[in-house]
Amino acid sequence: MDFMDSETQPPDDSPHLETSFNAPPPLAPECKSFKWKMQVIDSEGSVEGKMVTSKDVWKLQSSKVIVHFDENSGQPIGDSDGLLGSWLGQLSNDVNLLPINYSDWRMVNTHTKRKAWDVIQSKFWFDDPTMRKGYVMSALGSICKDVKLRIWKEHKRDDQLQTLQNRPNNVPEEQWEHFVHMRFAEKWKDASSR
Repeated sequence: MDFMDSETQPPDDSPHLETSFNAPPPLAPECKSFKWKMQVIDSEGSVEGKMVTSKDVWKLQSSKVIVHFDENSGQPIGDSDGLLGSWLGQLSNDVNLLPINYSDWRMVNTHTKRKAWDVIQSKFWFDDPTMRKGYVMSALGSICKDVKLRIWKEHKRDDQLQTLQNRPNNVPEEQWEHFVHMRFAEKWKDASSR
């Protein structure tokens, strides 16, 4: 997919963003080269059909991918579903934006969720953002849970100390310590309640 220079320039607000959202987070699985047939809207409101990969979405600066929803189910349809889900999967790996040290997505602070929603809205166009936010954020929460489970499965060791020492490179130390202590405490609670 070819992008004009204006579409790949850093966003104006990048100085106060903690992360550059021009590339997938480091822990994200490799970006698949699968292309979805999408509509992309630019800042002037012009809509163009394009073949888009999830990696292309990260590069968008002055354009957004239009997400189409089924009015009955309230869920994305067609290629919108595939691309949005794939991209959210990559976003969920950004442990600086979406930390892993929480026990329940519903309890994640509103500031964190608002920042994530802002990033999503910087890349995707929704016909009714207020109505679509619930679905998108719920899907993101589910995907984040899967990421936490994958990280735990890959880095958990026999005991708490060994697990603390097996921290993924891209997870901040304090966040990892809190996550490990929380997981071992949950394991203890589960075992003691039997």
